[in-house]
Amino acid sequence: MDVEAVVNATSSAARDAAGAWARAGAETSASSAPGSAGGENGPVARNCAAGTTGFGAVAAGVAEAGEQLRCMFGVDTVYGVAGRSNASDHPAGKALDFMATRASGDRLAEYATANMKRLGISYVIYRQRINTGGGWESMEDRGGATANHMDHVHISFE
Repeated sequence: MDVEAVVNATSSAARDAAGAWARAGAETSASSAPGSAGGENGPVARNCAAGTTGFGAVAAGVAEAGEQLRCMFGVDTVYGVAGRSNASDHPAGKALDFMATRASGDRLAEYATANMKRLGISYVIYRQRINTGGGWESMEDRGGATANHMDHVHISFE
């Protein structure tokens, strides 16, 4: 993964989005105010002081890309390195789980899949579907909301 390209791409995207928010007057409703869980119309300008502590020791570039996505879409809880009993990129530090509302998750998943190459994303799982770059495909039932990625967006990085 080209770490510098990921950092530059996500920083550029965040700057572009921040500029658009400022030009649009930065929504002021409770659902889209800075620090909220996300507005209904796109990324949310917010204070991103939460950092990457929940990410764990993720691979180079993953923390930076994850922090930018977290900030852009108003996601307060993100998990990174964790043991898994099934095949997963989490133990290798190459995956992040963004615990999101349906509206924020929809926007985050859409943005991530539209920018996979630029962000160094290998695949996205959300709402029992996977996208490896060729469109969404259904996944088998894993037994519960979290296992089926109904309550979070899973993003794996190259």
